[in-house]
Amino acid sequence: MDKVNEYNEVDILYTLMSYVNVSSSQDMYYTIAHTILTNLDKIPTISINDLADLCYTSPSTISRFCKDMNCKNFANFKHEIAIALELSKHELHLKEKDIHMISRNPEYLVDKIYNETIESLKMGQETINIHDIDKICEMLYQAQKVQMIGYQFNKIISNDFQIKMLKLQKFIYAFVERGEDFQRLDINDENTLVIIMTVRARKKLIDSLVKKIKENHPRILMITLNKEYENNDIDMIYRLDGTETDYSESSLQGTMSLLALLNMIYVRYGILYKR
Repeated sequence: MDKVNEYNEVDILYTLMSYVNVSSSQDMYYTIAHTILTNLDKIPTISINDLADLCYTSPSTISRFCKDMNCKNFANFKHEIAIALELSKHELHLKEKDIHMISRNPEYLVDKIYNETIESLKMGQETINIHDIDKICEMLYQAQKVQMIGYQFNKIISNDFQIKMLKLQKFIYAFVERGEDFQRLDINDENTLVIIMTVRARKKLIDSLVKKIKENHPRILMITLNKEYENNDIDMIYRLDGTETDYSESSLQGTMSLLALLNMIYVRYGILYKR
């Protein structure tokens, strides 16, 4: 599997949702994405001709759509959807004790989610060193170009950070739609800072991403809750303390911790480099 497709398997459903969220309903790609999302269980076995008929378009348009999704062809696209669907079968896996407690008292779930989030945020608060934050702010200030890469919800908080930093007159690229990250990475150079936002920092995925990023020799900053991940090609790994759920494949507490950290970086940057 090539680097692009390895990256895509994590974000394929998010990218499809991005088409629906940001495209005009008159856009053919919107129609294709919407049709796929409302017929997800059929996609791994559907033919390109049948999907084209469902979308009232041509097989060649479906092929172009798949390539725009960073898939080599329709077969590759179907394979990635199949993997995403398989992963989603295990999306939530609470312990029997928790399921029993929630069934007896649904309010237990409210306390569980909020208490876990508060615990994670407190861990980060108690261990953050402001000098590390200042170093990150300096890296942002000195970089002629800044690119942020995240997965799923981390793309959304990166976009929020982008808007806030723009108000401080610091422009940042934040890739939030259509799987454009790999194509857009070609614009970076030695004067670029690439920020990778990842809660779990899964080694195979991040190693592949970093290898692609380093082709143009930018500086790399990774922000993560993973205490074990190492990569000598990354200039700075900021390890944020916090917890993450073990009963969901999606990040819950971790994304809240990253959001709080970015908000602090934004305020600190504004204080240090006010114009």
